[in-house]
This record gives sequence, structure tokens and C-alpha cells, in this order.
Amino acid sequence: MNASNRRHTRYSVPEGALVSQKIRSNGVLGRMLGWADCRLRDISIAGALILTEKKFGIGDKISIKLSPKKDAELVFEGEVVNCSKDPKTGHFQLGIAIQSPAARSPEESFFNKLESNFHQVA
Repeated sequence: MNASNRRHTRYSVPEGALVSQKIRSNGVLGRMLGWADCRLRDISIAGALILTEKKFGIGDKISIKLSPKKDAELVFEGEVVNCSKDPKTGHFQLGIAIQSPAARSPEESFFNKLESNFHQVA
């Protein structure tokens, strides 16, 4: 699989696969308000699809905190590129463009293991 295809291959994240999933705005106000719960539906190296009750707008800089295990915490930086309402839940559905993580970081390791940990979205 070439690098371009790999960037856009999405992987479904089933409920319960992650211990904790949080989102917050990167602005001063967002840091003061803190983290809000979210639900990561799918992820690729390029981005993520997230459901949340908290309202965000296109262009908002955000952080996503995922905990695959109790003691591990991964933080991804990104930007909202798409925002809509999920008709089933009424939550906001956000398309997030994720910045490339630092080399040899736990976040990069997480991305490298997506194929073995989650099922590919058809």
C-alpha cells in the first residue's frame, strides 16, 4: 500500500476500545474550560471523525486526548474541517484534520498500529 492510500485508509473504533476519549479547544478559553467527552468513530493518519455534545466550528484548533490503556495517554493536535449534526444522537459530528505527530512519539506508534488494532472502514 502506498503512502497516499495509507493516509486515507480509515479504521473504525468500536465502543470500549479506548478507556477515555476527550476533546478541547486549544484557545485560552478552551484551556480554562478543560476537556469534554467525545466519541471517536473512526481514525486515519490524516484525520478523525468525532461525536461530541460540545459545539465547535470549522477552523477551530483542537486537541484530542485518547487513553488506550489506563496509564497511557495520547494527545493529538488538529483542526476542525467539517461540522454537522448526527441525526441519530443529536451530537455534533466533527471531521478533524490531524497534524502529523513527532517521530518516535507514542502518537506515531499508535498510528503505525491502526491496521492491527482496528477494522478498516469499507
